[in-house]
Amino acid sequence: MNPDSSLSTCPQCHAPLPADAPQGLCPSCLISLAGLATDQDTLPLTAADLPELADIAVAFPDLEIIEKIGQGGMGVVFKARQPKLDRLVALKVLPKALAVTPGFPERFNREGRVLARLSHPSIVTVHDFGESGGYCFLIMEYVDGVNLRQAMRAGRFTPEQALKVVPDICAALQAAHEQGVLHRDIKPENLLLDTKGRIKIADFGIAKLLDDRGVDLLLTQSGAKLGTAPYMAPEQIEQPSSVDHRADIYSLGVVLYEMLTGELPLGRFAAPSEKAAVGGNIDEIVFRALEKERGRRQQSAGEFKTQIEGAGLPAAHRVLMRTQEPFEYKSKRMLCGLPLLHIVRGRDPATGKVRTAHGFFAIGDKARGVFALGGIAHGYFACGGIATGLVTFGGLSFGLISIGGLALGLLLACGGLSIGTLAAGGIALGYHGCGGIAMAWHGMGGLVIAHQGHGGTVHAAEVVKNAQFMPPLTMWLESLTSYMGFLGISWFPISVFSFIAHWWARNEAAIEAGEIPRDASSSRIFWLLPAITAVCLIFWWMAACLSGTAAPQIVRVIVPVCVPVCVPVCVTCA
Repeated sequence: MNPDSSLSTCPQCHAPLPADAPQGLCPSCLISLAGLATDQDTLPLTAADLPELADIAVAFPDLEIIEKIGQGGMGVVFKARQPKLDRLVALKVLPKALAVTPGFPERFNREGRVLARLSHPSIVTVHDFGESGGYCFLIMEYVDGVNLRQAMRAGRFTPEQALKVVPDICAALQAAHEQGVLHRDIKPENLLLDTKGRIKIADFGIAKLLDDRGVDLLLTQSGAKLGTAPYMAPEQIEQPSSVDHRADIYSLGVVLYEMLTGELPLGRFAAPSEKAAVGGNIDEIVFRALEKERGRRQQSAGEFKTQIEGAGLPAAHRVLMRTQEPFEYKSKRMLCGLPLLHIVRGRDPATGKVRTAHGFFAIGDKARGVFALGGIAHGYFACGGIATGLVTFGGLSFGLISIGGLALGLLLACGGLSIGTLAAGGIALGYHGCGGIAMAWHGMGGLVIAHQGHGGTVHAAEVVKNAQFMPPLTMWLESLTSYMGFLGISWFPISVFSFIAHWWARNEAAIEAGEIPRDASSSRIFWLLPAITAVCLIFWWMAACLSGTAAPQIVRVIVPVCVPVCVPVCVTCA
C-alpha cells in the first residue's frame, strides 16, 4: 500500500488504484513487474553506451583487459590485470554520457573517496577510481567465483546456507550505512560468492551520487528510479528522493525470501515456512523486512543480523538477544512536559549518532531527565558513567550531592577521590574532609593536611587529640567512611532496574511494531524493583550486624539512595 492514503493512482502508470492493490501497483503493472528479468535495471544502457574491448584497452593503457564479465544499469565490468602489481582486478566503466554530465565527474570523485574507505571483508574493495579516455571508472577487487543468481540457478539454497550468508551481508551493510553510504540495488547479481564460499557485496554506493544540495544527479539527469524493480522498496518507486538505508533492508528481505523459497515476494505471497523447512520466527523476520512502511522494518542492518543469528535459538534466548538490538521507546503519558518514560539503545538509524533519552525517567547511552540513567546522564537525580545533576552517582559524578569514583559535590562528595564542601573518601578535599588522605579546613583521616585535624598523621595548625572536639559535621562525615563499601552495593538494584527497564521497553516497542501480541504488555514487572531493593536492604542489615557496624545507621544511609528512584518509577509506570 502507499503510505500516503490520499494517493489513489498507480505510481507507474497513474491508472486508478484498487484499495487492496498488492505492492501498491495496479494489476497490469504488477504483471509486467513480475515479468521483468531479474538482471534488468531500471536505468538501462543503450547500445551506444557499451564500449568494445578494444576501446577499453586504448582508454586504459596501464591495464591488460582480459574479457568482459558483466554489465548492468550503471556500466560494464571487465576482467583486467594490473601488470605492476601482478593482480587481477575488476574494471567497471560507467557510460560516457555520465562523464559529460555537468558536475558528475567532480561528485563521482568525491564519492569514490568514500567508497575507497569502505573496508569490510564482505564488501568488494575499491582500489582506484577516476576518469580515463572519456570514461569514469572504478578499479575493484576481482572476486573469483559466481554471483548469487548463478549459485541459485545451479541449485536452490538450503535454508541453512541462506541463513548462514545473510548475517555477513548485514554486517557489510551496517558498516557502510555507518559511513553514510547506501547501496540501493541489493540483488543476487550484486552478491558474489568466492571459491571459499565467502559472500561479498559488489557495486556498493554507485547509486549514491548526490549534488551539494542533496539532489540525486542520476535521478535528476535520467528521471529514472535507481534499482532493480522486483527488489526495490516501495519508497524507491514512489519517492526516490526520500530513500534511506532501510531500502537496503527491504531489498535484502526480498533476496532472503527468494533464497528460501525460490520465488519473489509479489502479490499475496506465502510465508517462507510454507515453502521451506524454517521455523515460524523466520517468517516474522522476513515479513518485517518486507513491510511497506519503512518505520515497521528492522531499523538497522545490525538489528536484522541479530534477529537472523538468533532465529535458530530457543525463544528465551531470542528474547534475551533482542534486548541488545537498537530501539527506542517513548511513553505517550507526559509529566512535567516530558514523556513519562523514554528508553533508547544504540544509534539513530537516520543520523547514525548515539540516541539521547529525554524524559521524566530517561534511560539510555545518553540520558537527560528528572531521573536519568545511562552512560552519560544529566538530571536532578542522575546515575551513570558520567553523571551531572543535583544528586549524582557514577564513575565521574558532578552535582550538589555526588557519590562516585571521582565525586565533585557542591555540598557533599563521597568517593575514591571526593571534592566538596563535605568530602569523604579515599582522598578527600573539602572544607570538612574525612578519608585515607584528607585535605581540608577540618580534616580527619589516616593522613590529614588541614587547619584543624585529627588522625594518624596530622599536618595542621591545630592538632586535635580527641575526635569529640572536632566540628559535628566533620564527625558525621567520619562516621560515613565505614559505610562506603555498602554505598557501592547500591549499584546492584540500579543495574537490575536498568536491565528490567530495557527489556520491558523493547517488549513495548515490539508490541507497537506489531511483532508480538498486545496482551504481552505488562507494567507489573516494575514492582520487582522494590522487591530487589528490600532484599538488598536485608543483606546490608545482616552484613552490618556481622561486621559490628550500627545497622540502623546503614539503613539511614542507603534508603535515601534507593527510595527516590524506585518508588516514583513503580508508582508512575504501574
